[in-house]
Amino acid sequence: MTRHFGSDDTPEVRLDSGNDIVVGPFSAAISAKCGDPRLLRSLHERHDALRRSHRVRDESGPTGTNITVATALLAADRVLSDRLPDPEQRQKLLEQALVEPLAEMTQEATAAALDTADDPFAAMVATARERETSAFGPRFVFAHPVDGDAEFISEVRHCFFHELLTRHGAGHLTSILCAFDANWMDAVVPGRHGFTVDRATTIAAGGASCPFRFRRVATG
Repeated sequence: MTRHFGSDDTPEVRLDSGNDIVVGPFSAAISAKCGDPRLLRSLHERHDALRRSHRVRDESGPTGTNITVATALLAADRVLSDRLPDPEQRQKLLEQALVEPLAEMTQEATAAALDTADDPFAAMVATARERETSAFGPRFVFAHPVDGDAEFISEVRHCFFHELLTRHGAGHLTSILCAFDANWMDAVVPGRHGFTVDRATTIAAGGASCPFRFRRVATG
């Protein structure tokens, strides 16, 4: 049986502040872009209420973090709904606020790891595998339809972010979280690192899955 976020028969999850590296800069960026420091308090209060109102299986680690990040996005969308009634304008601001603060750090860290790896392709594949558990956790479903030395696909077949946001009538916000992946994907330089990475579609865009494809190419 598939267990869904929000089941009434499960205890409340314990959430911590270990994900402030994402939520803190996100909230600060929204406040700065709107030119209103008072927004920080409103964002925090709405977020705190949202993240504590859900009942989920008591899982430590990535699930708690993912709930906190997704509900921060949902809270921000609601707080800004009166200030920015145009959904497209609001979504654009939220995407910029989530992606931009950590872009440089993420790209530099990814590039440095690949530049120093003996086999950048193998290093990236190992990281992708590890993050399926450490960063995404059991509420996501992954598959590897291609798993070889020259090509690897990490395919998200169920996205917990999309499940959570859709339950709140805000599935369109999932694409903002998808956009965050560009921060590390853009750090891959095929001619230097010997592989490419692409994602042809996403669940948020209406696709059946999110297939991250890594393929070796010649360097030169």
